[in-house]
Amino acid sequence: MKKVLVIIGVLIVLVVGYFSLRGYASWQKQFTWEEMDWDNNGDTSINEFFQASDIGVREIEKDGKTCREFYAYKDGLPVKVICP
Repeated sequence: MKKVLVIIGVLIVLVVGYFSLRGYASWQKQFTWEEMDWDNNGDTSINEFFQASDIGVREIEKDGKTCREFYAYKDGLPVKVICP
């Protein structure tokens, strides 16, 4: 019985640690809640907050304006573009 409790405890620590690190990485990006609305539905979910840790930002030129393009680290494809 003690082995089972130890295994469950270790799993809980690993899961909490994983989400803590992902949350910290997302928070470090310093994106606003509006910017983290990756699907543009007007609402930022907790899932979109965690996805921010896998998103980068770069400046691009679009229609003569300097815009911010958010892109996925995994493939470099754009996720969202915000222009002034």
